[in-house]
Amino acid sequence: MILNLSFLGLVVALLLYIYREGKAYAKILLAIFYFLTSVFGIVHDVTSTPRSEFMISLFAINFSPLYFLMGPVFFLFVKVIIGRERLVPGDWLHAVVAGVFFLNILPHLFSSFDEKLILAHKIAEHSEALYDAKYLFVPTFVQSMIRPIFTIGYFLYAGFYLYKRCRIKNYFVTHKVSILWIALIIVLYILLNTASLLVLINTIELRKSQQNLLGPLVLQICFDIKYWVYSLQNLSILFIPYVLFSPQYKKKKHSTSRAQSDLVLSTFAPPVKRAVVSTAYEVPYFRLEEIGHQIAKYCVDEPYLRSRFSLSMIAEDTKIPYYQLSYYFNNHLGVSFNDWKNELRVKHIIILIQSGRAQQNTLEALAHSSGFLSRSNFVKAFKYNTGKTPSEYLKDMKSGI
Repeated sequence: MILNLSFLGLVVALLLYIYREGKAYAKILLAIFYFLTSVFGIVHDVTSTPRSEFMISLFAINFSPLYFLMGPVFFLFVKVIIGRERLVPGDWLHAVVAGVFFLNILPHLFSSFDEKLILAHKIAEHSEALYDAKYLFVPTFVQSMIRPIFTIGYFLYAGFYLYKRCRIKNYFVTHKVSILWIALIIVLYILLNTASLLVLINTIELRKSQQNLLGPLVLQICFDIKYWVYSLQNLSILFIPYVLFSPQYKKKKHSTSRAQSDLVLSTFAPPVKRAVVSTAYEVPYFRLEEIGHQIAKYCVDEPYLRSRFSLSMIAEDTKIPYYQLSYYFNNHLGVSFNDWKNELRVKHIIILIQSGRAQQNTLEALAHSSGFLSRSNFVKAFKYNTGKTPSEYLKDMKSGI
């Protein structure tokens, strides 16, 4: 059963990775998490039930350092999707413990395949033979004890982080589905690793005194928890289709050489002016992340310079639902669509002024070619974004200020 659920988890991981857009870090992290948990399930099934010794030699121990990535990867996922924080170089430090335990299993990794087969034969006869493998500096049994404690700590940390975000006014309302699903996964994995720790403690006591520390009912519950965790984890996400699948959009070829980084700044930068936040519906954060990348690609052709450029035009051209675009600007960026549009237009005009185009054309002509239909709107938008009127900006530039 766990083996089948683990293969389902691999399918989920693949779908998450395929149906992503650009650098959708939240989806990539979630795909990695599902991959790691699926590998853990496969290894558990292979080593705890009668299987081929060849399969045991392939899966047993070789993947054990990956178990120390489950907690960190899920925490980073929560950080990105709920905390709306970007990944930074320092986030690699979360993988240090996994790296240490990778070094720890090097003697086993570099042992001959015949030695691995001998160990696999022992494991097939008795699963506790898994603890007889060659390790570098931390005994197998100690590593097995550290893993659930380490993972429980990370999931508790993720839960605390989630709790802090939920204390923000209206945050639970606007992110209800995501928060409830993440809370479910946190509870499931704390239960799973607690059960694993109890079984391990019972095994230690059994080796010492030849008696079980836990009663038969408690042991059975600990083993059943694994089935419930894998079932709920892999099946629950199927009831949240927008997690797995994102609306596809029509890709366009771009002829301009203008760098996208200029547009990403406007698309992802912290808002200057807060817009009214709507709580009527929720768009998950990783979808908002994808929308940002789609808009950045779409804006490379500078459609915002059209005089009738509107939110409806973006929705029609990119196939992004109108309500998602509205939510993206108002709730995610925290700016009105008009302010966002005018910012890009003003930046375009500044580039033209700096290139000397203002000497060949009047400011009004540049404004009209950039999409502004009236002088008053142009001056108002220019001063809002630069703190100066167009004439003042041009005068200061000429005087070298």
